[in-house]
Amino acid sequence: MNMEFHLAALIVFHLLFAAVSSPSAETLQGKVVKIADGDTVTIVDSKGFRHRIRLAGIDAPEKGQPYGGESTKNLGWLVYNKGVTIEYSKHDRYGRIIGKILVDSGGDTFCLLIECVRKVDVGLEQIKAGMAWHYKRYQNEQSKKDRKFYSSSERGARKKQVGLWSDRKHTPPWEWRRNNKLEAISKAFKESGLKEKVFAKRLKISPDELKDILNEDIKNSFKASGLEEEEFAVKSNIPPDKLKKILEDEDN
Repeated sequence: MNMEFHLAALIVFHLLFAAVSSPSAETLQGKVVKIADGDTVTIVDSKGFRHRIRLAGIDAPEKGQPYGGESTKNLGWLVYNKGVTIEYSKHDRYGRIIGKILVDSGGDTFCLLIECVRKVDVGLEQIKAGMAWHYKRYQNEQSKKDRKFYSSSERGARKKQVGLWSDRKHTPPWEWRRNNKLEAISKAFKESGLKEKVFAKRLKISPDELKDILNEDIKNSFKASGLEEEEFAVKSNIPPDKLKKILEDEDN
């Protein structure tokens, strides 16, 4: 009887492991020693090597954004100083591993077999708590099952208005990063005192691309200011006709 139980347990474990593991994914285990933000951590493996992990399938608010701090704290609560398993198949351009982080469910010692082997998907928990977006730009890199869970969990968090969804003015982090990049380029151009063609050459972009960036930054600044066109033009030292044309181009 005891032999039959162990055999049954082994079969159940094998089936559960197969269900949560992707055949094409590599795995890495370690302990989380640092939380960079709501979607990036550092782990140390059994050999003492450090690895930066970017959670696959989610994009969390940046530290400078509303809920950026809360998202970072929530991720820390989920994984800091805990042993985790990473399932991954790629690195990003910064050398970070892009992967799914799985952490023990934290069940009792005398848990049922199914609870003992269950792992919690940390990225999915961030979405459920309203601390991250489902990063649909890269959703095709997820399994069909994960895409479904992540997408439905985001809809659920939106409906319940938990976390960042309680703020009507939430800005997706990919838009926030883009806007901040535009603002930084625009500021650098103004401080350089160079002509557009010369500055564009330094950035290794075309003058038209630079012009689009500068105009886009003006549009964003105008929207955020809450001022009338004439007031904004005076405050920003932009000719009123130029501002009007920039805003009209957006409408068209």
